[in-house]
Amino acid sequence: MIVNLFSKVLETSQVLPDPLVKANKLFVENMEKMLVFQLNALRSYLDIGLNQMRAAAEVTDIKSFQDFCKCQSEIAQTVQYKLMRDGKAMSDMTQRFKSEMDHLTQAALQDVLPKAA
Repeated sequence: MIVNLFSKVLETSQVLPDPLVKANKLFVENMEKMLVFQLNALRSYLDIGLNQMRAAAEVTDIKSFQDFCKCQSEIAQTVQYKLMRDGKAMSDMTQRFKSEMDHLTQAALQDVLPKAA
C-alpha cells in the first residue's frame, strides 16, 4: 500500500516541481525580508551605540557627566523597547512564513493525494 502510494506520487512528476518551485521562492522571499529587516535593525543599533560614544566623548566636566548619565536610562528604555518590537516583528515574519508554507503544503497534498489514490 505505502510502496504503491510512493510509486503513484513519483509517477505524477509534473505535479511535484510546481510546489517545490513555489516553496523555494517563498523561502527566498522570506529570507530576503528577514535579512533586510536584520540589517536595518543592526544599522539602528549601531547608530545608537555610536551616538552614545559621541555623547560620552563630549563629557568634559561633572555637569556634562551628570547629563550624560541621566540620558543613559532613556537610551536603555529606548533600546529595550526597540528590542521587544524587533523581536515581535521577527516572530511575526516567522509565523507568516510558517502559515504560507502550511498553505502551500496543504495545496500540494490536496493536488497529489487524489492522483496517488
